[in-house]
Formats: sequence, C-alpha cells, structure tokens
Amino acid sequence: MSVLKPIILYLLDTLQTGGAEKSLLEITSRFQHFKPVFVTLFDGKHDLLPEYEAAGIQVIRLGLPVSNRFGELATQVDQLVKKYEAVIVHSSIFRSDMVARRLKSKVKIVNSLVNNSYRKRRYDGLPWKGKLSLLGVQLLDRFTIGRIDLMIANSQVLIDSHRKTIGLDPEKTGVIHRGRPIPKVIRHRASGFRLRTSDIGHRTWLCVGRLIERKGHKDLLPAFAELLKKRPLDRLILAGDGEYRGAIEKMIESLEIGNSVELLGTVSHVPELLEKSDFFVFPSYFEGLPGSVIEAMLAKIPIICSDIPENKECLKEGMCLFHSVGDQEDLLAKMQEAVSLQDWEIRTEKGYAYAREHFDIEKIAVQYEEVYLRLLADNL
Repeated sequence: MSVLKPIILYLLDTLQTGGAEKSLLEITSRFQHFKPVFVTLFDGKHDLLPEYEAAGIQVIRLGLPVSNRFGELATQVDQLVKKYEAVIVHSSIFRSDMVARRLKSKVKIVNSLVNNSYRKRRYDGLPWKGKLSLLGVQLLDRFTIGRIDLMIANSQVLIDSHRKTIGLDPEKTGVIHRGRPIPKVIRHRASGFRLRTSDIGHRTWLCVGRLIERKGHKDLLPAFAELLKKRPLDRLILAGDGEYRGAIEKMIESLEIGNSVELLGTVSHVPELLEKSDFFVFPSYFEGLPGSVIEAMLAKIPIICSDIPENKECLKEGMCLFHSVGDQEDLLAKMQEAVSLQDWEIRTEKGYAYAREHFDIEKIAVQYEEVYLRLLADNL
C-alpha cells in the first residue's frame, strides 16, 4: 500500500533557464519523502518546462502578466495550497518571495536566498533612479522578512550580507550549497596541458551564464579583443540568454570580434561545451553560489573567475586563477597567464575533489529534505 507523500509547492516567476530554476529541478527530482509541485506565476519563458515534465514533476502555470500586486497573486496561490493540501510553500526570486509572504494559509513559508542583491557594488553601478528603485525593493524585503519560517541560502556569504542589509534573523537561516550531478565519465581536460605550446595554435574560451549586466561580459569582451591581437585564432563561446544580449551584440560589433565570438543563446548541452573548451571564464560582479562554476570544477576545466566572495566560497587558492572583479586589464592578464600556466592538472584535480565533496547533488537533495522534516517537526 503506497503512502501519500506530503506536498511542497514551489513558487517561481517562470521556468526560464536560470540558476535557481535549474538547481531546483535537479534537487526535487531526487526527493524521497516529499512530492514537489511547481507553480509559476507569470507568462514568460519556460525553457526548462520539458525537463521538468521529463522528470515527472507537475508544473502549474498561472500565466499572469508580470505584476507587483502581491496580495492578489497570493489569493490565487492560497487556493492552490488548499487544493493540494501543501505543507510547505518554498519560493525563489523576489516577486515570488513577496507573494509567499502574503499567503493567509497556515503553511510553512520558506524562501531561497540566491543572489547578493543589495551589496554596495550593485548600487554603485546604477543611475540615481535605479538606486531609488533598488532601495525600495530592499526596504520591502526588510519589512516583510519576518513573515517567513526559514531562509535557505546558497552560501554563507549571502547570509552574512543579508543580516546587514535586510535584518535577516540568524535563527531562521540555513546554508545549503547549490549542487550538481557528479559526471560518470570525465575527460581529464588539463592532463598534458604543460605539453602544449602556448604561443601557437588556438584556445576555446567558454563563459556560461545569463546575459545580464552583472555577469561581467562588458569586461570579458574587451579583454578577449585584446587577447586576439596576440592569439588571433582563439574563440570565445557565450552560452546563455537574457536582457543584455542586445548590448553584447553591439559591443561585439564595435570591437570587431564577431568572427571570433559565438553567441549560442540558451543551451542544454553545457557538459559537451565544457569538454570541448580549453578554459572557463566567469567574470561575474555578484552571485549567490555560481552553479556554472561548480559544473566547470566537476568537468576539470581550467577556470578564470572574478575574486568576489561568492566565487571564493566555491573555489580556493590553487584551484583556479582569480582576477580583480571589474578590472579588464587584470582579467586579460589572467587569461594570458592561463595559457602558459604549467600546473593546471594539479589545480583542476583539487577543484574537482572539492566540488565532489561539497556540491554533490545527491547529498544536497538529502540536506533539503532533512531541513523540511525538521521544520515540520518544530510545529508538532
């Protein structure tokens, strides 16, 4: 006789290809004690929908226009909580979080903390109207944070930051790192790297991430353009899509590097790209915990990334090359150093071992279910 599993409603804006959406698919498809049901609020990109359906996960699309009428949206979600007799509502991304915090149902509310949204560097990069808008979001976040039962953060960096910026209660927080599946077969990319000649031939550089301004493409493209002056056969692959694509296309045109840069858009074959590339570059300005970096670590590919705290929670010295965030010249210098570096095999093995120990998706899924069970037990 089968036993019905308690239902968790996961609340998301859409199912576009993003870090949170991809991670939740990997995590919830491995659950043993709970049944996940996903609710997307808005009409928009649902690139990951076929993968959710293939995993046997039910997705309810409300298909509403994007709105900040959080109370009205919460009324519709309350009806679903009642219909499915959900025991937990777990939301990710700001609008979904605001909706979850307005639910009237007697249900445990869990939010995900996936981005370092209010750090000074983000404010510094905005015009004054943007600063005011972000401050409004931050204040709303701060004034409603007390309505949640638990905040699950991707990294300790995020918890430390949000304790200062929105008054996050340390008693209502927990860290569960973003996980990825461990590859069954890995081609030792860096093996024999020292045998290659750095001054001839070509290298393929890969950057995986949404095309949004904070990902640092505005630093990567000029740095790569300079690199091409000495290495004209090198290629840069950008995998991902987003609102910044138009600006990136204009930058590529103005730098006259169109023949050397490939914009793939949203892709599902990242492991293949990692295997075929020589270097992984990740110049992001701020993150939660970068899933694409973890994938690169597990693929044993040499990594050059910005020295932001979120990246340093994944990678340690001696596993990669860190460049100063926002510094195009330093990024170029590290890319040039990467080509001639002699110890990539050692560095990538260290990175792989660390990722396998800390970011194995099987372990992460277990941690999530343990947290949910403890949360429900507290109510008994």
